Amino acid sequence: MQIGIIAGLMLLEGAVVYFVTRSVGAAPAVAEASEGNSGEDSPDNTVIELVEVELAESRPSNKRTGRLVTYHLRVSGLVTAEDQERAKKLAEARKARILDRVNYVVRSAEPRELNEPGLETLKRRLLKEFQLIFEDEKLIRQVLIPELLQSGPGV
Repeated sequence: MQIGIIAGLMLLEGAVVYFVTRSVGAAPAVAEASEGNSGEDSPDNTVIELVEVELAESRPSNKRTGRLVTYHLRVSGLVTAEDQERAKKLAEARKARILDRVNYVVRSAEPRELNEPGLETLKRRLLKEFQLIFEDEKLIRQVLIPELLQSGPGV
């Protein structure tokens, strides 16, 4: 009998909590999908067209797993259409610095970072390096790694 009373009180408490939170809580916000990832909103809600600029193609190695693994990767950046020519000129003028930093980031990366599905950590680290190289935090909006191939013993 006591178990039945306790179970009934627990059921009643659950129902009260459900209805109170449902009536007091706000409805979830509606999310809208965009038509692709080709632009970025500006403060005045106009879409800024982003274009791709090739930044580097490199073959760095990494020994963090205890064996030598060589990577072949291509790195590009998304810039605004109006900054495209400036970004290309800067990338060409600072090619050695870019390659040096790309190689450094891959050589110092942990194996889990090199195996992330979206390579988020590498992209974030490379973006920071590019901001320093180009001396402009707004030039490269996003880093893209369209190709990353591993080769080495046992791979």
